Amino acid sequence: MEIDRTIRTTFTNISTLYDKARISYPQKLISDIIDFVKLKKEDWVLDVGCGTGQATILFAQRGFNVIGLDSGEAMIKFSQQKFSKFNNISFKQGNFEEAEFSQKFNLIISAMAWHWIDPERREKKAYDLLGGNGCLALFWNYQRKNESTFVQGVGKILDNYDGIDRGPAGSIVKQFADSLHTELRGNKLFCQVEFKEYDEEIEFTKEKYLDLVLSYGWVQKLSDEKKTDLIKDLQNLLENYQEPIIVPYKHILLLAKKN
Repeated sequence: MEIDRTIRTTFTNISTLYDKARISYPQKLISDIIDFVKLKKEDWVLDVGCGTGQATILFAQRGFNVIGLDSGEAMIKFSQQKFSKFNNISFKQGNFEEAEFSQKFNLIISAMAWHWIDPERREKKAYDLLGGNGCLALFWNYQRKNESTFVQGVGKILDNYDGIDRGPAGSIVKQFADSLHTELRGNKLFCQVEFKEYDEEIEFTKEKYLDLVLSYGWVQKLSDEKKTDLIKDLQNLLENYQEPIIVPYKHILLLAKKN
């Protein structure tokens, strides 16, 4: 699957918008990861492509030590300020492919970010950074378009701006996760590969849904003119709906243990 990995550089310019717009992850998903890894308090977790810490905080709140890694300087500065009161969270700027750490990790997670990393290097890099019984947990989310006329309407609009199958109304991340699932099952570096799914309904205001669309990297790469037209088209659609808008989501989780 072809992915324009230059898009990952767009996020650092929108750290405030990203933090405001992006959703969290189900507690059941987090618990399943912890149970799979058999994490103990004060174990070490690396969050790859941490953004503004949507997943980072979910592990830190349960007592684990978490290092958030992101390539965007503004993202890291935002997160450092946001979580300054947490003694068990730290942040590091850099690309995962080149990042160096003084310790091994019990768990490496990546939420909505693993597809941005060089496919020739990412799994071997994770293997090298994990301790003896370490695990990899990769997760994404997308909107269940076939169950919502609203999301279907959003999808039709995004298609007009070269957003076919892209987020938030597209399922390209599901295609990526399915492909990676197959790859990991054949990768001798990892074993006990598992794939899980979780359904959730999330409430949005009209403003937050617009912010969500604008927080996607491919949208940020649109010209200012196209971005303005996209916002107008979405606003016209939103006029037909009352708040809160209930959006059905699918979260997908891919787990693997170091061999």
